[in-house]
Amino acid sequence: MKRFNLGRLIIFILLGLILGTVLGMLIGKVFPNLNYEVPFGINPFTIKLVFLEFTFGIELRLNIGTIVGVIIFLYLYAVL
Repeated sequence: MKRFNLGRLIIFILLGLILGTVLGMLIGKVFPNLNYEVPFGINPFTIKLVFLEFTFGIELRLNIGTIVGVIIFLYLYAVL
């Protein structure tokens, strides 16, 4: 029986996101109608203190390749 490893799962998901997005962008150059992205995230906001200023925001852009990449790497995580 396999032991659950959260760090390994996070690495596999991140690899799936990165490689899947690159794959989706490359396929989008050949087939432009597959280059559709869905952006979502948190708009940037700033916290200003007397001596320090923070700006935080994050945006994810998902395309078909991203989803396929995550599915493939989750399958590889389950198999390995």
